[in-house]
Amino acid sequence: MFIVIRIKTVENIAEILYYELAPLGFDAIMEEENNYSENTILDPTKKTTWITSVAQENYDQKAVKEILENYKSQNLLTYSIQKEEKQNWNQKWEENFQPIYLEYNQEKKCIIRADFHKAEPNFEYEIIVTPKMSFGTGHHQTTRLMLKHQFEINHKDKTVLDAGSGTGILAIMAAKLGAKSVFACDVEDWSVENALENAERNNLKINSQHGTAKIFEGQKFDILLANINKNVLLEEMNLYNQLLEETGTLVLSGFHHKDIKDIEKKANEFGWFIKKQTEETPWCSLRLIKNMVVCDKVG
Repeated sequence: MFIVIRIKTVENIAEILYYELAPLGFDAIMEEENNYSENTILDPTKKTTWITSVAQENYDQKAVKEILENYKSQNLLTYSIQKEEKQNWNQKWEENFQPIYLEYNQEKKCIIRADFHKAEPNFEYEIIVTPKMSFGTGHHQTTRLMLKHQFEINHKDKTVLDAGSGTGILAIMAAKLGAKSVFACDVEDWSVENALENAERNNLKINSQHGTAKIFEGQKFDILLANINKNVLLEEMNLYNQLLEETGTLVLSGFHHKDIKDIEKKANEFGWFIKKQTEETPWCSLRLIKNMVVCDKVG
């Protein structure tokens, strides 16, 4: 069973709410009755229904209600909370999942689609997914930011870890970009299964395991991708340092602009410095390497 929250509010409040709810285990927030596309223009002043969920065993009722009531008291939203079966929530994902089109340097770089969508051969890369419960369909800004970093990184013959893999899109992209071996992990069992299923849909193999990046202690990676949230990133920075080669690349997302200083400070403790910073308001992404102090910022 899952605790499903439906929130009637405007887009910018929904984004802020997800930022506050994510550390409590909630999946990505989505507009319940909207056909998504990267090119869809949403009216930020229009109140719509947004939906997010958490496994019942991870539900912190007191913390969640404190967050929601704060906004409700300011007349910024109304909400409802109810229990739903996993299959009902999966259906919501599938009903709202539309193809994502990613362009990079004015080139049609990648299309992310479900197997029931029509193939579009004009893109350099194609990723086919069935999202189910997993976060990371490409609709959320953080996934797109991570993918665009990947387009700039040499994956050829590299060993890659996707920590907090969700649907496995980033791991699949790594394999398509020529990685020698790709590993993935997620704390949710359905995400582990989903990543394996999606890799198979793309005729690829990845090693997807249940747990945090800690299960890979003792291994070394050339590229580590972590699209999670600020608290987890700060907590696991030492672990990422241990897992990465000295010449490795660390790509992070799942946080806002105001969090960058905290993440940068923690990364600097282990010798990691920002090489490139990208943003898709209000979300940010960082690419870090060792012994590098020049930051290339892109708004």
